[in-house]
Amino acid sequence: MRKVMFVVLMAIAVSAQAQQIDLKILDTIAAKAKGSTEIGMDEATLKAAAGAAEKGAKIVTDAMKGFYLRSYEFNKGEFKWDDLKAFTDQLKAPNWVRFLKSKEQNEQTEIWWHVTNGQTDGMLLISAEEEELTVINAIGTSNVGDLAGLKNLGQFLNGGFK
Repeated sequence: MRKVMFVVLMAIAVSAQAQQIDLKILDTIAAKAKGSTEIGMDEATLKAAAGAAEKGAKIVTDAMKGFYLRSYEFNKGEFKWDDLKAFTDQLKAPNWVRFLKSKEQNEQTEIWWHVTNGQTDGMLLISAEEEELTVINAIGTSNVGDLAGLKNLGQFLNGGFK
C-alpha cells in the first residue's frame, strides 16, 4: 500500500479540473465493509484548509476543485474487483485514459486520468486488495513542483504543524 500512496501523490500533483466521478455508486460496497474512511473536500473546504496551513498548501489548493477519498476494509472474501463494475463503467467515457494498471498477487491498482483537449484535467485512483479498497478522485490543477505543498496540507489535516 505504501507504493500506492507514492503513486497517488504523484498523480494528484498533475491532476486538473475534471468532471467528478459518482462516488455514491460505492455505497453498496461500503455497506459490506467492516471499517471505512471517507474524505470529501470541495473547493471551499480545500481553500479553508489551505488558508489555515502554510503557503505551499495554499499554492496547491488554489486551483483544485475537489479531493475525495473512500477507503474500506473488509473481512476476507467480502470484496472482489468485480464488485466495482458499476463504478468502473463510468471510465468508459471517451475522456478517461488508464495511465497505470498494476496486478500483484491479490492486489490491483489502476490510475486513470481525465483528459480534455490534450490536457490532463482529473485523476482517479483505485487500489484493491483482498480485504481493502481505496478510491481517490482529485479534481483541480496542480503541478509536480507543488508536491511539498501537498505534504504541508497533509500535515495540517493530521493535527497541525509542530
